[in-house]
Amino acid sequence: MKDRDGEITILHVWSSFKGDYPLFNRIVHGLHQGYRHIVCYLTGPPAEEETLSREGYAVRWLPFDKKDLRNFTYRVVRELDLIIKTEEVDIIHAQRHKSVFYASLAARKNSRVRLVTTVHGLKRSRSLFRKIGNRILWPRINRIIAVSEAVKTDILLTNRWLPADLVEVVYNGIDLAAFAGNDLDKTTGRAFFGLPQQGWLWGAVGRLAPVKGHDVLLKAWAASGIGKRGGHLAIAGEGKLRAELTDLAQELGIAKEVSLVGHVADIPKFLAALDGFAMPSRHEGFPLAVLEALAAGLPVVASKVGGIPEILATLADKGQAFLVPAENEQELGGAMGQVMAWSESERNEAVAGIKEQARQFDGNRMIARMDCLYHELMMK
Repeated sequence: MKDRDGEITILHVWSSFKGDYPLFNRIVHGLHQGYRHIVCYLTGPPAEEETLSREGYAVRWLPFDKKDLRNFTYRVVRELDLIIKTEEVDIIHAQRHKSVFYASLAARKNSRVRLVTTVHGLKRSRSLFRKIGNRILWPRINRIIAVSEAVKTDILLTNRWLPADLVEVVYNGIDLAAFAGNDLDKTTGRAFFGLPQQGWLWGAVGRLAPVKGHDVLLKAWAASGIGKRGGHLAIAGEGKLRAELTDLAQELGIAKEVSLVGHVADIPKFLAALDGFAMPSRHEGFPLAVLEALAAGLPVVASKVGGIPEILATLADKGQAFLVPAENEQELGGAMGQVMAWSESERNEAVAGIKEQARQFDGNRMIARMDCLYHELMMK
């Protein structure tokens, strides 16, 4: 039942705060009329860098820490139940497994509340323990949102009892305007990040973790001699593999051709500095980094895994992007070389096609679909 002058009250549940999530914030900002949003983190303490509370949104931090959540803590269920009842919550939207676990239990105590969860990646039901947990708790869920068809397929294959119509695909979307500012240009971007002003600049964005395949990218770079053709590689992101990747670049003799620029807060400025974008991941759900590269008008060479083909297949069919097998250094380097060999007219035609494809993932489409989904749930 709607409350407060017909508003739909949504309780967004996260297990912890790990930095602002622009995609989530965009949905909250976009769904303002007719909605009341309450964001709840199962663990504290409150983080100063959390922006929604500063903007006036209701943000709750439960009095627990990570140790409390390592084992089952029924007090978490009680706290959520209290919020649901006192705030007359209509829909709970839980993100990530631990939040879904506690939100499902709290929802069982409130039969009128609708429960939604979003699955962002592949292999989320990889363990027997997780499969058993899903079988027990997921029947209370009213809708599961998958961020790509690949993620939906993975969910249904690993939870074969689950009705297919319970899982709905809602593609991630981005703010296209953020990548089209007049202040974004190669010269400024390269100077800001300390990158070479001359030559072809390839880039990659993502945490420095095994799944992202940066080691494959470095090996492909060295084997294909891209640096000898005037190329330079800039990798944006931090992670546990930084030292290992630095050592690998040194061993491959390409250390001077590679820049690990660390965490980048201004992604549009970083992408504006580039000529091409590489995504050599071993698996992906539906990477925002690829959408952002398209919005910046960059040709993309990426692994043919997860939801990436859903983004790039149309462009790949026209030769305006390349999909290569994961962990295939030869094809990855070869595709990057083909992009570098484009004539000016070929590149201009490709950029036009790339920007047109980016419009398919306008964040406003995502917000409109979420609006419809929430209202559909309220009608059931």
